[in-house]
Amino acid sequence: MENSLQERILNNIRENKLQVFYSASFLDLGNYKAVSKTLERLEKDKKIRRLVRGIYDKPEYNEKFKMFASPNISEVALAIARQFNWNICPSGNYALNLLGLSTQIPAKYIYISDGPYREYEIYGTKLEFKHSNKKEISDFSYKTLIVIQALKTIGKENISNEDLEQIQRQLTNEDKQKLLNEGIKTNIWIYEIIKQICGGKNV
Repeated sequence: MENSLQERILNNIRENKLQVFYSASFLDLGNYKAVSKTLERLEKDKKIRRLVRGIYDKPEYNEKFKMFASPNISEVALAIARQFNWNICPSGNYALNLLGLSTQIPAKYIYISDGPYREYEIYGTKLEFKHSNKKEISDFSYKTLIVIQALKTIGKENISNEDLEQIQRQLTNEDKQKLLNEGIKTNIWIYEIIKQICGGKNV
């Protein structure tokens, strides 16, 4: 029975191209206890890799460099958020990176979250969740949140026309519409910049 569940889990990972997963990812295949034990067995047999407690991935092996690929930290963050039922959004330099405002790979991946403060180290990369008021994160679409976090990271006095143009290039008309409609609920100075990004009117 256990071997059967192992095969079904491995097939599910392959067929759905799952990058990061945890017990609840496979509850359609078995009960929580059985799935958790099977994931532990697969990790012990080195068929999957444990990243943090209860979170795993199935890394690809790079034949050229003779090593496994590094974990996808953004997928790890999303898996942790799903596991604990948090709302999260990239923040700090990672938000800048996602909008093309920075080309540097973040030394630390920072997310705001409506869960508690948590920090993890995953194969040498730091992942940090900073607690934020639920209202500040649950009332906005994902892209709006990233723009707001990027503007906060740059700072009111440091935002350039080039920054605004780069953000504009990352947004569809639908994104701009949501940004303009939702942004009115954020700080006044941020909303004034949002209006510049969106052309000062509904698009």
